[in-house]
Amino acid sequence: MIKNIIFFFTLLILTACTNQGFNQQNTMVPNTNVNFSISTPSFISLSGIGNYHIEAGQGFMGVIVFNIDGNTFRAFDLGCPYVNPNECQVPMTIENGTGEMSCANCANDDITFTQQITGVTIGEGDSEKTYYLREYSAFLENGSVRITNF
Repeated sequence: MIKNIIFFFTLLILTACTNQGFNQQNTMVPNTNVNFSISTPSFISLSGIGNYHIEAGQGFMGVIVFNIDGNTFRAFDLGCPYVNPNECQVPMTIENGTGEMSCANCANDDITFTQQITGVTIGEGDSEKTYYLREYSAFLENGSVRITNF
């Protein structure tokens, strides 16, 4: 009986663990180690709600960080989630002022992503598949925004 109780609580603890709600499934963007902070003066571009900042040289194709509400930040890799990385070695394009992202450099389509729209379904019927931006954890820490996937 004790073994059953221990097993039950162990199972409960293991299934309760989540990956902060990030959907890292079905992305063609390779997983790379990401662990950096944005502080002054780069932080200034992120200080307004709705603003974004791009960190080239981080992640697979660079990382874009959005200020959602002054306390909440979201960070995404700029690799195209539905194009094979061996076929496209350039980051997504960013629409100035809006932060809208597209794979226009790699794919001949009009699919776009935003900090709210992070997935796209391609194909029909049995070949239908949904791809998502690779998202990293982003949070305030000691006056800086920290971005990590640890």
